[in-house]
Amino acid sequence: MNKELRQTLISSTPGELGFVMPAETARHAACWMAWVHDDHPDTWGKDIATVQNAFVAIASAISQFEPVRVIAAPHAFKLARRKLPGHIDVIALDQDDLWFRDTGPLFVQNANGQTIGSNLVFNNWGGKFPLEPGDRDVGEKLVSNLGLPYFQSPLCGEGGGLISDGRGTVITTETCFLNSNRNPGMTKADVERELFHAIGARKVIWLPGDENEWITDGHIDGVLTFTRPGHVLFEDNPDSENPHQRVCRENLKALRRQTDANGNEIEITLMNEAYLYHHESEFTATSYVNCYIANGGVILPSFGTPETDDAAVETFRKAFPDRQIAQVDIRDICWNGGGIHCMTQQQPA
Repeated sequence: MNKELRQTLISSTPGELGFVMPAETARHAACWMAWVHDDHPDTWGKDIATVQNAFVAIASAISQFEPVRVIAAPHAFKLARRKLPGHIDVIALDQDDLWFRDTGPLFVQNANGQTIGSNLVFNNWGGKFPLEPGDRDVGEKLVSNLGLPYFQSPLCGEGGGLISDGRGTVITTETCFLNSNRNPGMTKADVERELFHAIGARKVIWLPGDENEWITDGHIDGVLTFTRPGHVLFEDNPDSENPHQRVCRENLKALRRQTDANGNEIEITLMNEAYLYHHESEFTATSYVNCYIANGGVILPSFGTPETDDAAVETFRKAFPDRQIAQVDIRDICWNGGGIHCMTQQQPA
């Protein structure tokens, strides 16, 4: 069947064939991650061992709920294998850094459960850093390794820039996908057309994003997450002295009264981001919704600020009453601009 599907993809796109990106709450076959190694000392500095230990803690937490498979560059394979628990698979494959939500493939499925690897063009977040071959090609190589059909979209962007409800509704930001550093000259209609072809998006909800967020240009996975079709957890910043409050409120205003692909109004539950946590890095990511929704669990970041950490756990418990909430300290990683969601990519069951 995969051979027939590969042939069909020559003349048709996943969207045209009825494939849709599943919601992150759907059942997973595995969670994919990419090992962090020390090829670029300017990225992680002398604390690379600390970062690797934090990576192991996150992978281990997810592995309590579903299989975790870690891609490691061949030269870093032995170290990754030694540091990670034995029940976590390690696969040797060229890759450059740990932000696998953005460098890895997206997965789409049809009603029969067939899966396609659908890849966007990754240009290192708008060409802000040198593009390594490993991160450019890892999506296609992983899909090939899995023996799945593969679709390459001409659209430039990252997985962290998209949130799907699994029924054709996708939420994204203008500052990311409409940015001239990714898709120069493309209109909303152009992007929506390519998102339909790549991941089956029937309705795209556009939020303004964050023009001040330099690395990702305002990825949506630091703003909200679907808990079920028609309902999102949305992060606010209650500190009127913090310039990020304005960004949060503008995005919230744009989301209110929006409807999904089936015409139902999106329900919004507000929660606070980790606004009490401060780090000297200007890139620090302080999002709780930048989490991993696993089979039977949610891996939630903690920032060592009990007031917001505890409140986030309670909010997620109410939103996911059938899942266990597990918190993992993200402080050794979040200062470099990302979180747990940025490090992971779910493969649907």
